[in-house]
Amino acid sequence: MLNISNNGIIRLSRGDSFSCPVFVNMGTELVPIRYELQDDDKLYFALMEPNQPFEEAILKKVLTKDDLNENGDAVLTLVPSDTENLVVGLYYYTIKLRRPTEGEPQVDTVVPNRQFWIEGE
Repeated sequence: MLNISNNGIIRLSRGDSFSCPVFVNMGTELVPIRYELQDDDKLYFALMEPNQPFEEAILKKVLTKDDLNENGDAVLTLVPSDTENLVVGLYYYTIKLRRPTEGEPQVDTVVPNRQFWIEGE
């Protein structure tokens, strides 16, 4: 079972497959502007236990320009082995965009911490 609420809360049955486009909005909520990943851009998905830092996430995925769909959105995919050994309960996810620039890369949080529920089969 998969459910994504309007405010980004995800509920997924442990061990299920999951695929979802990630819209990177460089505009506002009222005037969205799609950002299409460039050659050296990376989109990071991290699944964390409560109070766990992004850097120590229990599940990490990296999306690049190769993962774009026909609309220009990166597609996040989880396979059964990504969640089949997780304990049922509450986790959090976040998505960050890393873009190379002169000097330090620019990092933007695309989706701040949101609830991700792993549910029993």
